[in-house]
Amino acid sequence: MKKMVRGFKTATLMLCATGLLYTAKASGPEIDYAVLEVVADAEPVLIEPVVSLKEVPAFNAYAERLYKEINFEKGRKLNKEVFFKALHGYLNLRHSGQLDARRDILSVCDFSLSSNQPRLWVIDLKKKKVLYNTLVAHGQGSGEEFATAFSNVEGSHQSSMGFFVTASTYYGDKGYSLKLEGKDQGYNDQAFNRAIVIHAADYVSYDFIASNNRLGRSWGCPSLPTELNRPIIDLIKGGTALFIYSKNQKYLASSKWLKQHPSIDASEKMGMAENTMLADATPVTQSLDSVVKPAVRPKVEPKPIPASAYFE
Repeated sequence: MKKMVRGFKTATLMLCATGLLYTAKASGPEIDYAVLEVVADAEPVLIEPVVSLKEVPAFNAYAERLYKEINFEKGRKLNKEVFFKALHGYLNLRHSGQLDARRDILSVCDFSLSSNQPRLWVIDLKKKKVLYNTLVAHGQGSGEEFATAFSNVEGSHQSSMGFFVTASTYYGDKGYSLKLEGKDQGYNDQAFNRAIVIHAADYVSYDFIASNNRLGRSWGCPSLPTELNRPIIDLIKGGTALFIYSKNQKYLASSKWLKQHPSIDASEKMGMAENTMLADATPVTQSLDSVVKPAVRPKVEPKPIPASAYFE
C-alpha cells in the first residue's frame, strides 16, 4: 500500500500501531509527503520533504549551528572551514542518492595538517558527536610530514583529494580493507582502479613518529592505526562519505559537490532558530523513485497487521 498526502499546508500522519503522532508544517509550493509500502514486520517510514539552501548565508547558518553543537570532547577540533566544505559535499552526495540515506556518518581527512597530528575525524552528524579522531597516513609521493602533492594516476603513490563514498570490505595483502569510490572526476575517480583503500598499517603509530620524526606513508591509501582499522571500517563501510581535504584552490573551485547548493531535510530546517535566514530556503520536489527503500527488519514474533491500520 502506498499513501501520499499532496499539496496541504499542514500534513499530519498518525502511526496508529505505535501511537506516534507526526506533524509537519510547511509553507510555499506543494510538498510531497511520501510513505513507502508498509508490511507487517517492517516499520513505517516517512520520507521528509527536502529544502534547498539556495543562498550562502542560509547554508553557513545551518553549518555554523551544527558545528557548534558537535561534541569534539578532548580531541582536536576540526577546522571550521574544512568542516563547512565537508558538510557541503556530504549534503549534495546524500541528496543525489550517492549515500546510504539511513546513516549520518561523515569522515574527514584534513591533509593540510602535519601527519604527526590526528587528522581523521569520523563524525555522527545526527548525534553530533565525534566517534573517532586519529592518525591517518598519506602517500609516499605526496610528501614527507605534510601532503603537498596529489594525483589521480596509477603508480604515482600519491594520495587523491576530494569526496569518496565507501564501498565493500575485503581481505587483501594488507588485511581487512575497505574499497573507496572517488566521486570527483579528474581528481579521485581512478581511486577504485588504483586500489586506493582504507587498511591498517603498523607505521601509523606514535612510536613510528617518535623514531622517524614523522608518520609512515602508504602508496596512496589513507592507512589507519592497526588497533582502530576494523572498528572504523565497520562503522563507515557501505555508503558513507569520506572527504580528503587539501588547500588546492583549483579543486575547491571546481568540484561539483562544492558548487551545487546543498539541501537538507525539512525536519532540520524546522529545528533551527527562526533568525537563521532559512526562511528563504526553497522546497524541492522529491519523487518516490529517488527514495531508497528501507531494509525490512523482522520482529521476533511477527503478528499480521493490515497495512491500513498504520494510518488514519
